[in-house]
Amino acid sequence: MELFAGLRTFTFGAIALRLLGALLCGAMVGVDREMRNKKAGLKTHALVCLGAALCMIVSECIILGREGVTTDATRIAANVVTGVGFLCAASLITRGNGSLHGLTTAAGLWTTAVIGLACGSGWLEVGLLAAAIVLLVFAVFGRLDAYLTGISRGFDLYAEVVDYEDLPKLFAELHAHDVSFSGLTVSKSPVGSTVVQLSATMQRLGEKKALAESLRALDCVRYLEMF
Repeated sequence: MELFAGLRTFTFGAIALRLLGALLCGAMVGVDREMRNKKAGLKTHALVCLGAALCMIVSECIILGREGVTTDATRIAANVVTGVGFLCAASLITRGNGSLHGLTTAAGLWTTAVIGLACGSGWLEVGLLAAAIVLLVFAVFGRLDAYLTGISRGFDLYAEVVDYEDLPKLFAELHAHDVSFSGLTVSKSPVGSTVVQLSATMQRLGEKKALAESLRALDCVRYLEMF
């Protein structure tokens, strides 16, 4: 595109626009994460995208600024992608119920870094398009994922009941909804309640919400989560 062709030149103005474009792309993704109260939000995504773009520009500076230098510019880009992987790992959280949270944020951070590399190499229009697609994935696929999770037969259950003797009530309610389960583990929580974790399968689709409501209605259940 003629509008963005000048960004592929190596002038100060082109470099400044590359960096600002990367900052904008990172901010676009970061705003969505910030609005959803994620740990890696606006500042993190903006800085990751900006830093990746700067790394790409610096690799060009090294090659163009010295005669005879034949360094492969893709090496820095590859190291950026690898390095951001460690930052993504830091965004993952394992809760006490065994569920893993932060995978979407980690994937968003990694993708934002690659968007930054595109902006840094002068392909700002590609970066903007990719950022728009990422936002579309968060908006549309997020709702679709929640819907599919809600109607699926399989799920993991984490529950805290008052005492060990209350387990038959919990299991009876599961059987009443034709739920089969495996991988049962029972332990004690720090506050003294009995913790139950299991993998379950429902015989009928679309009854997960009704099951959760009936389990939470039991007077012995202190806390329940199905995921």
